[in-house]
Amino acid sequence: MRRSTILAPAVVALALMISSCALTPPGSTGPSPGAFTLSPSTEDVRAGSTQQFTPSLTTATFTWSVNGVMGGSPATGTIDATGLYTAPSTLPSPNTVTIEATETTKKSAIGSSGVTLWNPIPQISSVSPAQVNVGAFTLTISGTNFVSGATVAFGGSSLTTTSVSGTQIIATGTATASQAGFSVPLQVTNPNPGSSSSNSISAQVIGAAAVSATAAARFLDQTSFGPTATTISHVEQIGLQAALTEQFNQGTTQFSEPPSPDTAVCGFTNWRCTQSEFLNVAVWGPDQFRQRVAMALSEIFVAPIEQDNAMPFYLNTLAADAFTNYRTIMQDATLSPAMGDYLNMVNSGKPPTGQIANENYGREMMQLFSLGVNLLNPDGSLQTDGSGNPIATYTELQVEAFARAYTGWTFANTDGSSPSSFNYTSNWLHLMVPVEDKHDTTSKTLLNGTTLPAGQTAEQDLKGALDNIFAHPNIGPFVCRQLIQHLVTGDPRPAYVSRVAAVFADNGSGVRGDMKAVLTAIIMDPEARAGDVQTGDQADTNPAVDGGHLRESLLWTMNLLRGLNAAQTPANSYSYVNFMSSTLTSVGEAPFNQSSVFNYFPPSYIIPQTTLNAPEFSLENTGSVVPRMSIADKVIHNEDSAPVIDLSATSVIGQQASDPTQLVDYLGMLFMHSQMPSDMRTALIETITAIPATDLQSRAEVAVFLVVTSSQYKIMH
Repeated sequence: MRRSTILAPAVVALALMISSCALTPPGSTGPSPGAFTLSPSTEDVRAGSTQQFTPSLTTATFTWSVNGVMGGSPATGTIDATGLYTAPSTLPSPNTVTIEATETTKKSAIGSSGVTLWNPIPQISSVSPAQVNVGAFTLTISGTNFVSGATVAFGGSSLTTTSVSGTQIIATGTATASQAGFSVPLQVTNPNPGSSSSNSISAQVIGAAAVSATAAARFLDQTSFGPTATTISHVEQIGLQAALTEQFNQGTTQFSEPPSPDTAVCGFTNWRCTQSEFLNVAVWGPDQFRQRVAMALSEIFVAPIEQDNAMPFYLNTLAADAFTNYRTIMQDATLSPAMGDYLNMVNSGKPPTGQIANENYGREMMQLFSLGVNLLNPDGSLQTDGSGNPIATYTELQVEAFARAYTGWTFANTDGSSPSSFNYTSNWLHLMVPVEDKHDTTSKTLLNGTTLPAGQTAEQDLKGALDNIFAHPNIGPFVCRQLIQHLVTGDPRPAYVSRVAAVFADNGSGVRGDMKAVLTAIIMDPEARAGDVQTGDQADTNPAVDGGHLRESLLWTMNLLRGLNAAQTPANSYSYVNFMSSTLTSVGEAPFNQSSVFNYFPPSYIIPQTTLNAPEFSLENTGSVVPRMSIADKVIHNEDSAPVIDLSATSVIGQQASDPTQLVDYLGMLFMHSQMPSDMRTALIETITAIPATDLQSRAEVAVFLVVTSSQYKIMH
């Protein structure tokens, strides 16, 4: 009787267990009644920030704890009745905590989450001093969320840091001469766990001025697409020769190949997208001098092909070669598919007996790209015969011989290799390649009695022909005079041309055609630098600094956008198709849109009723003045797809407008090398003063318009 009483409960319990096991799937313990989870189940939370945790049960009430402490604590973080967790301002050790929620009516029902605490994201509010000299410096950086072990980067280089508090860091380092004139970015980076960097704030590096602001601005007008306040300050600090060296070492900004076809963006041809990208390269590219020289070369070796993607490869070729050797430029321009197509060298085969090869490229290479039609003295002046007549550089028979030397070249295959016969499928992305059985192998008599022997390959004849031209005494004065015209002055004195041509002939180390040496000679020549120490009034009256040239329309537009600090858009976005194509066509100079191989304007153009050689003036007439003023108005008022300009009351220029004298002098620095004539300056100050001081934007807009449309600005002294 007692035994059955004792066994009965055990039997019942066993039965219940068996029943329970039968209802639970294998491998699962099954949730206990009232169990729940928290979301998120794990989370990384930065110090001082918050994170909401939510139970899977929505009908119950809960008590919350952090590491077993109800409501948490300052050391591990706190949590309120809704599950909102606030991380501690300082990381605990270890930097992990557990969040738990307990159902109020069922103490055994608990949900939990694991939290890993990370350092906060630092924020910089100020740096003192805002300017540092070249050499050793100490900076005080103020902000929030600085933690022990935070580092400071100055222009990408690490500084020695001392952590004062969560709101202040002392950093020491050395500013280099190459940073002088630049605003150098600072960033604070907190260490792991959760390493992160702050916003960027800049310190200006200054040093003893190497040159005046006037000299720096004039230099930049000659070597870039226009001065900016930042570049003037930089060149002022490092000097002209250092700035040249800096630009010679700058990498090449590439024109991209627009998607083809892209009628939605580019319109009827992708060439218009490349026109748009020219603005990106010219206004914001770091390789300013390289691209300015490339623009000059594109106006000497003119090949405006409006087909597919012909122009990006050609422009990149000219830019890559700009600082090499003129012989290299001749070679690469000759074999460029754009040039081959434009001047008919591509697929020009050996002529049948008694006929002549296509002369187009053979003639233009000599006439326009290298020698000119008449013999020159070393100073660029004409040689004459006993009767005072010019002497021709070459004969028609020599043109025919060069034409035969250039036969046998075609478009490359898609991989750059040579096809077996002439290829009539355009390939704009590789230099042209030879097809030997299409090349004229007869002998050819060139300049100065040089003969290319019969039986040579296309490559051998091409090399011989270009070497023959490159050795001709005309090439130095002819090419150097045009480069001077594009960069410095439209009517250089013969002595200026002679000095630069001598450097073309020999860079001092026996090298002919060294472009870096030639460009340095052009920019640093006494005639180029004569105006650096003059006032505006002296520049107008002193014959020693007479010179300069009219800003061609395309250059003037880029100067305007750079000086006004136009807002940059992403590269290759082609945002300016209409502005760069249609709008600039109205002033006769949309990029790569020359009407002929003779460029937008001839280098020999003489202003009517004068003896002044001023090439760009062939574009200047009563019909071009108003469109140029219209472009200035569109830029200033952000119309017609032009880049965005900020002339509001809070902008850099707008803030100057509260003082008309200060505003006019600032614009005089940006656009006129601080050489504005005194009568112009007085008139502008009076005009701006008449505009209410409550309308700073109108003051800024009117002042900019009057300066950039003035004849004094349009002529680059």
